[in-house]
Amino acid sequence: MNNKVAVVTGASRGLGAHLAQVLSEEGYTLALGARDLESLKSLAEELPGKVFPLALDLSDPGSIINFHAAVAETLGPIDVLINNAGIGIFKRLEEFSDHEFRKIFAVNVQGAWQMTTAFLRDLNEREGMVVMVSSDVSTRVFPNGGPYCASKFALRALSRTFQMENPAIRVLELRPGAIDTYFANSVPGAKGKDGFLKPKDVAETLRYALALPKHIRLEELVLRSSEQEPEY
Repeated sequence: MNNKVAVVTGASRGLGAHLAQVLSEEGYTLALGARDLESLKSLAEELPGKVFPLALDLSDPGSIINFHAAVAETLGPIDVLINNAGIGIFKRLEEFSDHEFRKIFAVNVQGAWQMTTAFLRDLNEREGMVVMVSSDVSTRVFPNGGPYCASKFALRALSRTFQMENPAIRVLELRPGAIDTYFANSVPGAKGKDGFLKPKDVAETLRYALALPKHIRLEELVLRSSEQEPEY
């Protein structure tokens, strides 16, 4: 894996940190992005390989431009892009403010689109991989989750379109169910989360995807805890 470079967004904690752990163990040099730069720096000290923590706010197009420029200057072209960062706000549709609705799409959809297009030339030249961390709700809905579900439907569409337009790369839509993380201001291990997926277990699927030969595209991977109801 010499000279392989990977980018992970939303890497400061939760699933993003565990995805970074897998990539580092697999020999990748990492560029990690998140708003919490201090947490990224702490994570970088714990990982076994070369890690470059960089500030990144996916709701700010200028931040993405600066992040891409810093990665290009410091590390050169990349081989893997993990679009992991995402936000969720949950309540009835009529209770959303315009700002809240727009922010969900700015981070979950536009941010992933802009990150991917920024690194697209690298990924095509190196026949790389893009992982869109989506959700099992990218094909279903639930009450109080309207904008979040809609953003994941949109991310699914982006994943498929990027793949069709760029056959040299592999685009994986990773669709986990409920994960025991800090998502939506929750706390890991909180009451009611006993049956949730653990982020470490979800991250292990990335190791499998990386190990597949390049003539195989793993386009979609859904996983849920056995305690989560299988809704479709």
